[in-house]
Amino acid sequence: MSKLTMLTAYDFNTARALEQSGLDYILVGDSLANVFLGYKTTQEVSLDEMLMCTRAVKRGAPNTKIIGDLPYVSVSKGLTGAYEDSLKFFEAGIYALKIENAEAESLELISKLVNAGYKVLGHIGYTPQSVEKFSIQNKLITDAELLLSEAKALEKSGVIGLVLEMVPEAIAKLITDSIRVFTIGIGAGSHTTGQVLVTDDLLGRFNLFKPKFVKRYSYQYEDMLNAFKAYVSEVKSAQFPALEQVLA
Repeated sequence: MSKLTMLTAYDFNTARALEQSGLDYILVGDSLANVFLGYKTTQEVSLDEMLMCTRAVKRGAPNTKIIGDLPYVSVSKGLTGAYEDSLKFFEAGIYALKIENAEAESLELISKLVNAGYKVLGHIGYTPQSVEKFSIQNKLITDAELLLSEAKALEKSGVIGLVLEMVPEAIAKLITDSIRVFTIGIGAGSHTTGQVLVTDDLLGRFNLFKPKFVKRYSYQYEDMLNAFKAYVSEVKSAQFPALEQVLA
């Protein structure tokens, strides 16, 4: 069986290219807080920022299954507020909504959405919205019993699948083999049903650091920098615009 593929997008043009690539799912992840907006944590991104990017991605990839990411600001509103914010993502055209962790409040929200006919993707292991609970040096979640329990609780709540982030490969395989819904790994080895990466990491567009599990397929930051330097040089030396760029 072919592996599932997922990458992030936050803008129209990236979404266009991802749709043309044949990707299975586009995730409008709250990672946009860090790599797109320059915030220090994902907790800082607003609902309006998430929805703006979601709509842009939908315009760029109207035929691809888009996963929205419920931000921390929505989760912190309690069940009623989080549910109301969740509906705004579906109004923006998403296929499913990703909700982090398997705590009681999250499970209740997921069940309410599923019972109303909406699709939800779970997320366990390292959950960036809870970044204050973990040290930066120890993101790997190694409690197999806890993770398996969380996975089964999420499956019971009705999720269509799970993101497993920063989980040892053996535990990710155990979870994948123990549940019926699909698993998407990021830093979780090769035995999950599919894989996801942050597109800006994959492209080398965001290069302030590189997680071990990321493979660079391009080096766009360096390409941009070289292009910008060339432009500055050519304008200052009056090489641009040249005759071919001048309107008659």
